[in-house]
Amino acid sequence: MNAPRHNQSVVFTDLDGTLLGPGQELCGRNRATLEHLGTLGITRVVVTGRSLFSCDRVLNDAFPIDLLVTSSGAGIFSFRPRKLLRQFALENAEMTHAIEVLEALQLDFMVHDPVPDNHRFRWRRFGCANPDFDRRLSLYAGHHQMLNPDSVPVSGAAQLLAIAPLENPSAVHDELAERLPNLNVVRTTSPLDHRSAWYEIFPKTVGKSHAAQWICHHFGLDAATALAVGNDFNDLDMLRWANTARVVGNAPEPLSQEFQPVADHSESGFSDAVAEWLVDSA
Repeated sequence: MNAPRHNQSVVFTDLDGTLLGPGQELCGRNRATLEHLGTLGITRVVVTGRSLFSCDRVLNDAFPIDLLVTSSGAGIFSFRPRKLLRQFALENAEMTHAIEVLEALQLDFMVHDPVPDNHRFRWRRFGCANPDFDRRLSLYAGHHQMLNPDSVPVSGAAQLLAIAPLENPSAVHDELAERLPNLNVVRTTSPLDHRSAWYEIFPKTVGKSHAAQWICHHFGLDAATALAVGNDFNDLDMLRWANTARVVGNAPEPLSQEFQPVADHSESGFSDAVAEWLVDSA
């Protein structure tokens, strides 16, 4: 299966807070930019933390992209036709150890089913107020159940997700990474309340940069000239991987200090990033 392209160029972009506007809509200018990239034969890839189920809430079949990376790299799909190209999962021993660490730290967490059904999950919490955790349970009503202490989560889990109020998120991330050195711990800002810290735990081989590199290798695309656009900490590895990287103006200050910023996502910053990249690539 080949990506629909005429050259080896590729653009990787985050979705929420980057390509989509504040109301989770694709504005006319960003749509026109994606369509223009398509006419140039440039492969367009959305790389998001959303599951496929969650993506289908905001992406219809006419969305102008070629490839879709879900769950920060746990699933890689062709977009039209929708076909799973690659998936990754935690080993059962890795999952068990991660659960033990989260329990020791008293972090409320969820264990997600394998891709592409990883909108389904089992959860455990420890009694403290956690409105963002409750909000996510409500959002996925009918797709989750409590994880009983004596029960075993599904085999081949795609990821674990811990949700905590925004208290020392860097310290929590560093402790998780130290205790889980053989796994990839990704910190991101909650897409629900835009304040709470989410800690996603994946196999070491899963990350936005790993997915981008796999796509380039699989489809014969030029990783050296790829553009990456993002807005949050879960984009960090992809932004550092790309030789050309931009962050939209709503990105946290540490990202806007490390990477060249463009306009806010509400002002078509993605289109500005692509326009600059096309000029530099000419």
